[in-house]
Amino acid sequence: MKKCSKYSFVMIGCCVLTFCFVPRLSAVFAAETQTILRYAGWHPINHHVTRGQELYARLVMDKTKKVKIEVYPASQLFSDKDLVRALSTGAVDMGVMPTGLVTGQIPLLLAFDIPFIFKDRSHSHRWIDSEVSQMIDQEFEKRGYHIIYWMDFGLFGFASTKPLRTLEDFKGKRIRGPGEMMVESLRALGAAPTVIGSGEVYLALQRNTIDGAISGWTSFFERKYYEVSKYLTDADYTIGLFPITINKKIWDGLPKDVQAVMTQAGKEAQAWGRKECEKSDNEDLEQLKKKGMQYYHVPEKERDRWKAAATKPCIDIFLKRLDDQEKGKKVLEIADKLG
Repeated sequence: MKKCSKYSFVMIGCCVLTFCFVPRLSAVFAAETQTILRYAGWHPINHHVTRGQELYARLVMDKTKKVKIEVYPASQLFSDKDLVRALSTGAVDMGVMPTGLVTGQIPLLLAFDIPFIFKDRSHSHRWIDSEVSQMIDQEFEKRGYHIIYWMDFGLFGFASTKPLRTLEDFKGKRIRGPGEMMVESLRALGAAPTVIGSGEVYLALQRNTIDGAISGWTSFFERKYYEVSKYLTDADYTIGLFPITINKKIWDGLPKDVQAVMTQAGKEAQAWGRKECEKSDNEDLEQLKKKGMQYYHVPEKERDRWKAAATKPCIDIFLKRLDDQEKGKKVLEIADKLG
């Protein structure tokens, strides 16, 4: 009886330990098997692009518990200038790819920043929803990236410390351009372009080391450019679109069902982004005016002068940079056809 009693106590103790330990063991195992992806961005915390990142992370979590996406906005991990390399090396898993800074690898993206090729926001959507998207996807895949979806950044204009109302006003002005084609377009307009990170623009305007910058109304407001510049110029210059990109090796290593979930969540985030971007553009432009910035919409006749000065030179540079010029011509023809 004593042996049986000891044996019983031992068995009861084991059962109790097992009962207490197994749930914890399961939880640890579940945590170990959950994939965590770091999603880097460089826009301010309240910017609609950042809110789009957070929405996408929630959508993926709601659809599958296998993946957790951690969002790092406002250059918490990498600035826009450093993010391209971080994505290519796997230093970060996914991010908001700054198209203007990856044209060295993918010259086809130069088309995005050719001024005046889009008539309006819906024109740019028709363009990226066409076969152009597949052509760009292929270029990204070749270089170790996979595009999940596209996020609208918004309408591009100028914030400046001096008025920019005529072509002559650009002469000698030091203006920040986000990427190669923007720089070329500014040079064609007569400006002295400079390339600095988006997070450096505020101080550069404040210290008068630059006279202005190209970006979107949403960034002007969220980055408080109204504190260091006085003028807004709207010339229907171009529209920003950013590919939300993941390192291809990481993407290829995900289960097919997870890829399907992330792709579907991307479609939903893209649709949300288009609506939210237009709303944010309108609201933030009004806020900039209320903050005292002087808004000027360039009339059509003057805009045609800007277009004549900048668009053709940029198209020539774009085509020269491509190994396959026919592909470049096709991209431009589609833009013209869908306008």
